[in-house]
Amino acid sequence: MTLFELQEWLGHASPSATQHYAKITPLKLAKSYADAGYFARNLRAIEVLIDQDAVRTGIAPADPWKFYDLGHGYCTYDFFEQCPHRMACAKCDFYMPKQSSAALLLEGKANLLRLLQEIPLGEAEEAAVEDGVAAYEKLLLKLTDIPTPAGPTQRQIGSDLVQITALRPSRTTSSDHL
Repeated sequence: MTLFELQEWLGHASPSATQHYAKITPLKLAKSYADAGYFARNLRAIEVLIDQDAVRTGIAPADPWKFYDLGHGYCTYDFFEQCPHRMACAKCDFYMPKQSSAALLLEGKANLLRLLQEIPLGEAEEAAVEDGVAAYEKLLLKLTDIPTPAGPTQRQIGSDLVQITALRPSRTTSSDHL
């Protein structure tokens, strides 16, 4: 029942009188939250993967051994729950992209490069795009040491993930078309 329905049923003149008699205990409040599914809706669980081989063999203090699975990559920051960035990981040194996200990274970089080529940008906009391209290149570089499904890494194979050499083609003027 709502407060107003309960007020009517009990014959109280005002909702405040009903509230005075209808005390809610902490247990009843917790049960109401649980019944409404509040906790299930607001629970965000991130799987934590432990590199047991690294732990058993005694890793160097700088080498990661705990990986928070973000879906698109892994966070190796030991205090992930306190991370001020939380999911804005592209420039973070603790972020390791998954091999499966390589195609998305290449597409994102290509889209940024297309912005430089097709849209006239101001200095600040151009700097932001170039900063984004640098972030994508950093992420793609991290993937060169991740093993492929066949076993060897991109670095061992000797192939690069991307072959883009120029950021901006030369601009043509209307007099060039005459």
